[in-house]
Amino acid sequence: MNSWSRYLLSLPLLLGSSVLAAQDASLPPYEMETTRETVRLVEDAADAVNRKGESVFAAFREPGSRWYRGDRYLFAWDLQGNRKVYPPDPEHEKQNLIRLKDVGGKPIGRMFVRAAKEGDGKGWVHYQWNRPHDLQPIWKSTYIVRAHSPSGTDYLIGSGVYRGGMEKAFLVEEVEAAADLLRQQGKDAFPTLRDPTSRFFFHDTYVFVTADNGVELVNPAFPGIEGRNLWDVRDSTGKYLVREYIELAKEQGHGWVTYHWPRPTQPQADALKTTYVRSVEVGDETLIVGAGMYQ
Repeated sequence: MNSWSRYLLSLPLLLGSSVLAAQDASLPPYEMETTRETVRLVEDAADAVNRKGESVFAAFREPGSRWYRGDRYLFAWDLQGNRKVYPPDPEHEKQNLIRLKDVGGKPIGRMFVRAAKEGDGKGWVHYQWNRPHDLQPIWKSTYIVRAHSPSGTDYLIGSGVYRGGMEKAFLVEEVEAAADLLRQQGKDAFPTLRDPTSRFFFHDTYVFVTADNGVELVNPAFPGIEGRNLWDVRDSTGKYLVREYIELAKEQGHGWVTYHWPRPTQPQADALKTTYVRSVEVGDETLIVGAGMYQ
């Protein structure tokens, strides 16, 4: 038996949990100032484009301005993926980046455009990218907002945070998106939820799906537990972790749980994790969808 198999068998002894009261499914407020600053910057820039059109693009490129300072900058594309503003490398503007991917193969070009086109025209995209002049990619979270110029052209305006912290709002956004996908596609959505190049896998966060009888259906970070019934898994204090979050989701629809669970990058040690869960009806089954952040 290898060390991974031994670890899976030890799960009932390693988990620790407590349940928090369920919260409204609307996005929680952003907790970190860097996140709030990014949102304000992008929304103000989009508002400037809405009012003044393409004439503001020159200001977006101005070093030392509010729009471009250090490794914080704005970029602008049209909704066909044509880059219009890219301050770190203006010589390579006017490229079509609809097929742009990050180092892990995540199709971020299409994800940027989709975020601007769908719903209310705003959202986050998480991916791996290089800081200007750095060789090693790191995780970056970019906020996208759709703008409509007086010229009649729609643009996406974006700016990102390198090594930005995880926010509860990110988890709610991803779980609700996963629930919508399950409603549309049923279990045919499972391969997408497992795909590391999808929106549902970023930083050390991933979406999992559990049947209401405790069987783990999707767990891309720990695929070895898929198919296992975790109903009787108990944490180090004797609490039934999976039972608790299933009951919470079924009774209240959605909510938050905290427990100890291993990071994907450190599977032999558990860490405190806060997870958002929600129930979703798929055919005649109730599934529990969740995603969590490590502290």
